[in-house]
Amino acid sequence: MAAQKDNETEWKRIQTKTFTRWCNEHLKVQHIEIEDLSTAFCDGVKLIILLEKMENVSKALEFIMKAEKIKLVNIGTGDIVTPNLKLILGLVWTLILHYQISHGFQIDGSNSPRHGGHSGHSAKQALLDYIRDKLPNKTIKNLTTDWNDGILIASLVDAHAPGLCTEAEAMDPENALENASLAMTLAQDWLGIAQLLEPQDMVNPKVDELSMMTYLSQFLDAKLKPGAPLKPRVDPTNVVVYGPGVEENGFEGVPEKAVFTVDITGAGSGAVSAHCTGPNGPVTVDIEDNHDQTYTCTYIPQGPGVHTINVQFNSKPVKDSPFKVNISAGFDASKVKVTGPGLLGGCVREPLNLIIDSGGAGQGSMNIVIDGPEATTTTDTLDDGTNSLVIVASEVGECSVQVEYGGQPVPGSPFLIPVCDPSRVRVLGAGAKGEGVILGELAEVLVDMTDSGVGLLEVGVTLPNGKLETLKMTPADQPNVLKGSYRPSAPGVYKVNVQLAKAHVLSSRVHVAQRVHISGSKVAYVDVDNIIDVHAADGDMGAEFQFKGRPGLKGVDCNFERKSADHKIVHYTPHHVGTLLVTVQCSYTALQHEVRCLDPSKVAVSEGICSAIAEMQQTFVVDTSLAGPGKVDIQITDPTGRPLHAYVVDSEDASGVYSVTYTPPAITTPLSAPPICKVEISFEGKAIQNSPFEVQVSSPGNVKGYGTGLEKAIAMEPISFTVDASQAGDGALNLTIEGPEECNIDCKANGDHIYCVSYVPPLAGTYSVNIKFADVHIPADNQAIMVDAKNAGGTGALEVGVWGAQVPARYVTVEHNGDYTFNVSYEIPEPGETEISIKWHGQHIKGSPFKVVTE
Repeated sequence: MAAQKDNETEWKRIQTKTFTRWCNEHLKVQHIEIEDLSTAFCDGVKLIILLEKMENVSKALEFIMKAEKIKLVNIGTGDIVTPNLKLILGLVWTLILHYQISHGFQIDGSNSPRHGGHSGHSAKQALLDYIRDKLPNKTIKNLTTDWNDGILIASLVDAHAPGLCTEAEAMDPENALENASLAMTLAQDWLGIAQLLEPQDMVNPKVDELSMMTYLSQFLDAKLKPGAPLKPRVDPTNVVVYGPGVEENGFEGVPEKAVFTVDITGAGSGAVSAHCTGPNGPVTVDIEDNHDQTYTCTYIPQGPGVHTINVQFNSKPVKDSPFKVNISAGFDASKVKVTGPGLLGGCVREPLNLIIDSGGAGQGSMNIVIDGPEATTTTDTLDDGTNSLVIVASEVGECSVQVEYGGQPVPGSPFLIPVCDPSRVRVLGAGAKGEGVILGELAEVLVDMTDSGVGLLEVGVTLPNGKLETLKMTPADQPNVLKGSYRPSAPGVYKVNVQLAKAHVLSSRVHVAQRVHISGSKVAYVDVDNIIDVHAADGDMGAEFQFKGRPGLKGVDCNFERKSADHKIVHYTPHHVGTLLVTVQCSYTALQHEVRCLDPSKVAVSEGICSAIAEMQQTFVVDTSLAGPGKVDIQITDPTGRPLHAYVVDSEDASGVYSVTYTPPAITTPLSAPPICKVEISFEGKAIQNSPFEVQVSSPGNVKGYGTGLEKAIAMEPISFTVDASQAGDGALNLTIEGPEECNIDCKANGDHIYCVSYVPPLAGTYSVNIKFADVHIPADNQAIMVDAKNAGGTGALEVGVWGAQVPARYVTVEHNGDYTFNVSYEIPEPGETEISIKWHGQHIKGSPFKVVTE
């Protein structure tokens, strides 16, 4: 009970003092000062009788409750006159809460927010939220004990006026009164925050919460006064220290020197200091200013053991200081041994076993890094002190195993371990498949590891006498392919066995009989005599010949010509395209010879190959689908004999239908001869029918049109113009005239591709002359309109309007020729349909408005 009474006395003392100062702060403009809050309201109006006092007090209470709508509980005039200090304090708190705190946060008397205030918050919560917003890096749980060390109030002052209280971050909690006094004095002098609460009350563990709220709520209206002593901000927590010289396990073995870096970027300006204490006492730290807000610090370790590094900025410890650096005894990574069958490689999903022996290497940390295909690893310490490493790779590839001891690579590291998949190996060659192996001649074995990945490859041949012969495998022409060979010396069965990474790949039996050899071209031509040579080493070979065609291949004429006892020639004539399989059956051996039967005469070329337009992309089609499975080759040269690049693209279904695209060059003028490109097409080395093709190249851009007939005309009177195509090469000339009535055109060739064109316009109006050469429009600089007004009658105004597809003509020019005829010129800025309106005496002439197409 005594402790509870002391606590009540303490908060009441602090609250009375705070509330008294608050009242004086608001009454000082009236030159009124309250000394004792408990009696200050007793004589409401001095020298007035008690009843008058009661009446004044009653009016004050009535104003508070009715006009200001402040709810007062359990207080009456008698409590103020008597006085009752506890209730008077409650009255003053109600005034503070209403006039200062709630108004500042837009909270009404029921603590409900209004006018954009803190939704659902009490005045206390609103004040806490406000302070937390100002100090986002501080943990603030309450408005009492969290403020006892004076650091929070200093931080709040510096948050309202950055640089006013830069000491906040470096304050010592043990100097609570000094911290609070400095901060509250700065707040009063430069932010206008009255010291309603004394520093010693703020650092009191029993500080009153309502007094703290009263004081802190003043910061809502804080404004910095001119001339405030703002200082650059200094924040030791922003200092960054890094480098092996401050890392906990920075060294394996004693280094000659230890180095670390101090970076003060963002911490402000100040002095950097560092001190080191080793196992045997202090160690000198040399500090070098790099003049870029970083400092290089160096010290010489005393030996194995813990070294403690203290780094300070402006005499304040930086973040994470002091640093503990453990320096171990020496080690020798070169004495670490890595062994085990896993070093030779292995198969996917099978363990690769390695042993790492660091005995005799000294004390050091082991670090293993594995790169390459996806894999799982397991490490364990064995009974003999060595370490086992088991790697299981799930993909084909090369595992790179890097082993470091004390940060240094061990001998042989990184270890490159191949991981393969024997199921994906392809074994090729007659020596493995038993196709055409001849006694006494080399039989080749090819091992393709493109998809399987490389590994320890072992290829052996068991001879008919039971002896095992290991083949030496060497790189073939293709990457990831190895080749080897053996030479059968006696007839019989040869057993070929292939292993990759000790895993089975292939076991085959190759039967070798008397020496038979078959040769001949792999390509044959339809309806042409083709030849295959068959040789035997020991007299009459007794060979049986069979011709087998792929589905759809019918009919092969053949006969045999015996040249000698060991030599036969097979003459055969296929009559259809396709693949032909020639089989020579001799004793144990069946030799096969595959031939592609082709018919170049069946290669078809699209009709468009023989004509082309200069500087325009040309495309033709070469169809080999009926000619058999062969390759097409296309060579194109320009009129001067220089080669042109041709883009040849097979059809999506690879059916042998090729699209060929090329662009003839511009024709050089004057022409000395017709411009001709040559297209040579061969199929499996043979020229196709009609190859080379001569391509007539036209140049419509070199065609020129000129003459009065392209400028103006008179109705019912003949008019002419000239078309000069002498420099355009070969091509068809096409002429049309569009207008109010159809015109008959008379075109006469004058020789050398120069033409005279004449026509008679039947009616007045607009006529459009279109000229095409090789089916390409000849560009015109302008359009000419011919208007014949001779028979229109009388005098009047001619009106001409021209509108393009989107916008009007840029200009329209009308020239009177003096004989009731007019020349009209215009320019249209874009292609499309153009509308031309012609009026005489305000009336449209026949056919107006006219529609023409502008290109």
